[in-house]
Order: sequence, then structure tokens, then C-alpha cells
Amino acid sequence: MKFLPILATLTSLSIATPATAQLIPSTPKIQNPNLPIVRLIKNGTQLRIYHGKIIQTIKANRLKIRVLDSLTCDGTPVKRQTLSGKRFFPQAVKLDKKTGNLAVGVLLQNCLDRNISAVFILQPEPNWTNYIIHRVSIPGKRLINDRFSTYPLRRIKTIGFIDGNLLIKQADATNSESLLVYTSSDKPVGNYAGCVVTQQNYSDRICPFFD
Repeated sequence: MKFLPILATLTSLSIATPATAQLIPSTPKIQNPNLPIVRLIKNGTQLRIYHGKIIQTIKANRLKIRVLDSLTCDGTPVKRQTLSGKRFFPQAVKLDKKTGNLAVGVLLQNCLDRNISAVFILQPEPNWTNYIIHRVSIPGKRLINDRFSTYPLRRIKTIGFIDGNLLIKQADATNSESLLVYTSSDKPVGNYAGCVVTQQNYSDRICPFFD
């Protein structure tokens, strides 16, 4: 598989909780003026971005996405439902130092074994005064033909970048885990390259449908 070299690199790299995701609301000291500094505030429901004198706040509930073939909290299967973010995952806020793009993992639905999450890419405009929201689409059994839809992720554990490639690690209620890889491209979200199971317990359906 073409993403195996990336996974080999990952074995020697720990995607730890980023220092830029500490829950500190005060204005931090800027170490690199070319890149923003990010903080989670309000119990993880808001993201504060500092770039020089520019300070922006992005609320989790601003991030919306259409989720296909998922379950509601009461267990009802639905072909599609539009969900808004509830909070950011502290361990899944990662800045791509090459592009300035910010990848964030967002909890959309929180109900025991029916958690639903999604990943968004926040792309800065040239003057850093605004961010364009891109949705990272998780593939499934049906072709997704728009940029607003995805198949569900479970609990996002970590996000990372290696040479511009986006890595997403998720886990389900049984603590089975998988790693999804998106290779860098001319699109901010990259191209889906595949998924590997990194830990299997009771579930064998932790990767997208066709992997």
C-alpha cells in the first residue's frame, strides 16, 4: 500500500497532545511570528487563534457536516443527518507548519457507544484575518459527491502531520483503533490513501467500509 512508508515513519514518532492545545485563555508569547498559536477555551467548546495582533475565536458549533449512514443517540439508523460540533478534542488540534493549515478533531454526537466525530481543516486566508473551513471526508460504501458530507468517525484520539500527510487515529467503544492516512495534494484535505487497524478488540469494523 502506498501509505506504508508513512506508517513506518509513524512507528518512531509519537503524536502527543500538542502544547498548542493547552487550556490557557490568556494571550501567549509568540515564538514564531509566521505561525499562529492555538488555545482551547471554554471547556474545549471554543478555539482561540493568535497571530500577531490578530486574535480570532472559532466556536465548535460553527463547524457543521452532513453524516451518512449513522445512528442517532436512541439507536435509530439514518441515511443522513447534519450535525454541529459540540467540542474540540484537546489531543486532536494540530498545525501544519508547512502550510499554516490547522486540523481539528470535533465531537459531533456524544452518547455512549454511538459517538460521532469529524475532522476539519481550517485554512488561513493570506492576511490571516479569516479561515476557510474544509471538511475531511471519510469514505464509505457509497460514493460521496459533495464536499459537505462524510461517513462517521468514532472517538478521535490523535491527529498529526508527517511531510504534509494527515494522520487520523480513532477508536470505538470497544477500544479497537485504526489509523487513516490522507496524502498531501493541492487540496487542503488531501487525498484518502487508506486505513490500517492498529488495535483490534471486539470490533473488526473500525476502518472505512471498503478497506
